[in-house]
Amino acid sequence: MQKRIFIGWIIFIGLLLIFPVFVKAPYILHIAIMIFIYTTLGVSWNILSGFAGQISLGQSVFLGVGGYTTAILLVKFGINPWIGMFAGITASIALSWIIGVPCFRLQGRYFAIATMAVVQIVYLVIARWEFAGGARGIYYPLRNWGIKAFTFREKMPYYFIAMAMMLIAMGVIYYIEYSHIGYYLKTIRENTDAAAAMGINVPKYKMIAMMFSAFLAAISGTLYGQYLLFIDPDTMFLLSVPIMLVTIIGGIGSVFGPLIGAGVLIPVQEIARIYLSGSGRAIDQLLYGSLIVIVVIFQPRGIMGMVDLLIYKFKKRKKDSRGKIKSNVLLM
Repeated sequence: MQKRIFIGWIIFIGLLLIFPVFVKAPYILHIAIMIFIYTTLGVSWNILSGFAGQISLGQSVFLGVGGYTTAILLVKFGINPWIGMFAGITASIALSWIIGVPCFRLQGRYFAIATMAVVQIVYLVIARWEFAGGARGIYYPLRNWGIKAFTFREKMPYYFIAMAMMLIAMGVIYYIEYSHIGYYLKTIRENTDAAAAMGINVPKYKMIAMMFSAFLAAISGTLYGQYLLFIDPDTMFLLSVPIMLVTIIGGIGSVFGPLIGAGVLIPVQEIARIYLSGSGRAIDQLLYGSLIVIVVIFQPRGIMGMVDLLIYKFKKRKKDSRGKIKSNVLLM
């Protein structure tokens, strides 16, 4: 089984590496980059909400803090964005601790409401903070190009950087899934009191989940800002719902759920926006919303839930057929 998983990962990474060799259209690469970014964001939310069961409505606060830290350090102080990215990660992790200490005293919907309040507070602070560009946002300077400046004239370098960040995120969640941290988080998700009775340090592991979540969201914030070359409060702090939807549609609590969800939703969103938004009737939004409603109603576990169900039925049918063959042989 481990060998099959390893081979699967090698094939998956290999396909991602050769994809831009055959597909060089800028718009297709743009969609791929957005899929990678949203997958990383979906993984960040999945660790906290899918594994630990702490449903957050404010995941974009870590995205925004990571992106704004990098942008402010670059534009105001001339600090390299790669250094700014690590500063943004540090700021987001520190913020996750500040948020986690009081908010983890709350449960269920109260925790969700508290995280939503936090992102609204930070949004209003940034929107009124003139040093950070206020509601106008910050435009990135185009003085230098290349890997050192984290700014490129073409999309292909962004593709590989976004892919690398996504693979880091998937490696993190894969490690959590099969480590003691993952088992502890799932136990906390199912029954917090039972987890505490078993000797699991519940506040500690909730905080670990939030810190991992903040780390991955922060690197996405830096990349998102560098890719768009523009950052404002709406762009960075109003994405909590899309981040959630990517994971919910793909399969909450699964390793590949965010990737599958992003792979479905981002192309649908882009295609609908191009071909249907011009009518002025918001048909693209209706189509996008209808897809989400259909998946949530008919398969709450998302697309991965459908896949798991099909695999289970296939194995059961195969086992039953073997049993029938065996019984027929015995009768003969």
